[in-house]
Amino acid sequence: MRFEDLKFAEDDARILADKLREFYEALRRAHGEPGFRQGLADPERLMQLTEATILSQVNQNIDAAGKGSLLFFAGEDTVEHIGYLYGDRGKRLEDSFSLTTIRYTLSVALDFVTIIPKGSRVTADNKIFFATKEVLEIPAGELTGEVEAECLTAGIVGNGFGIGTIKNIVDRVPFVSSVVNITPSTGGVEVESVEAYKERLRILPESFSTAGPNGAYEFWARTANPGIIDSKVWLPELNMQSFAEFLAPWGITNTEGFYNAIFNYFRTSGTGPGNVNITILMKDGELPSDEIINQVDETLSARTRRPLTDFVHVIKPTPIDFNVNFKFWIDTERATEATSIIEAVNRVVEEYITWQKSMLGLDILPDKLHKLVMDCGVKRLQIIQPVFKVLKPNEVAQFDGNKSVIFEGLEDA
Repeated sequence: MRFEDLKFAEDDARILADKLREFYEALRRAHGEPGFRQGLADPERLMQLTEATILSQVNQNIDAAGKGSLLFFAGEDTVEHIGYLYGDRGKRLEDSFSLTTIRYTLSVALDFVTIIPKGSRVTADNKIFFATKEVLEIPAGELTGEVEAECLTAGIVGNGFGIGTIKNIVDRVPFVSSVVNITPSTGGVEVESVEAYKERLRILPESFSTAGPNGAYEFWARTANPGIIDSKVWLPELNMQSFAEFLAPWGITNTEGFYNAIFNYFRTSGTGPGNVNITILMKDGELPSDEIINQVDETLSARTRRPLTDFVHVIKPTPIDFNVNFKFWIDTERATEATSIIEAVNRVVEEYITWQKSMLGLDILPDKLHKLVMDCGVKRLQIIQPVFKVLKPNEVAQFDGNKSVIFEGLEDA
């Protein structure tokens, strides 16, 4: 049975009314009226319909309460109670603060170390402020130094400051002539969405293992920032050319054979370090910034969250561009519906673009677009782009902004 079909209590008033009628008829027959059948206009029928309406409302509450205890159906009011069962790791992620990297520049190179205190504030508009997360030391003889800064206001308000826009000094330090952000401010997110939270709770049991399963790494990666909507764990592939260059000084020419021998030794002996790559994706299919990558790396580097022998690498996804270009026709018999069909087509194109770029390793699927458009009532469709492409776990489809959706007119069946 599908999750969607699950019911804890019947809430259809018509079905409930029929059950009351059947029960009433059975009682009358059992008490000396064999063959009794209730008429549609009997006064008892009105009573049964009234009772069925009340029972329907009661059963709806029972059904909602039952479903609320299940992760698939849990909503805003109940999902956090499910997470509560798992302790701290099951808590919903609170809103996060936007991050950027600030470059401090001195007016002159000094012969001593310049200290920029932790918490030094900078701003772009004197409304939203950022503060340095660590103490910055600019070595003697150097003119510049870089440090990560965090917005002092949680949520999305700190996002979107472009490179070079955060340049006003609030807390002045001697010999500092200027500051500027060298990365866009990103990573500020409101409280974790219900769907993202439910997906994280779904894979949470994997996190109790200390053996390094994929699910555990994916769970802990998502806890680093509520804006992370997907994470994938994958093993790095050996670069055979680099490996051959590494072996060349020893005169080893059978590179592949040598690699297989080493691999089999590590596999059978159980020795040797392991490298684990983790890729993350942000809300709306955005690529993570360097600051978010650092957040995930810090979250996963704890010894209690990874096997001692694992070397964990947090890597940005590789974007694979796609665009949308197709033509479509509408049946002549549906000419009066053409306007609404065209509007529906444009709407599902945006839906497809959002879907396609919101998951790591999701193959570029023109068939998905085809189904969405045809379901709008289109007679015929000719898709030019996108073209089907298989993506690796560390790749993500990125819409390049080119969209051409052309209505070619009406066409007879």
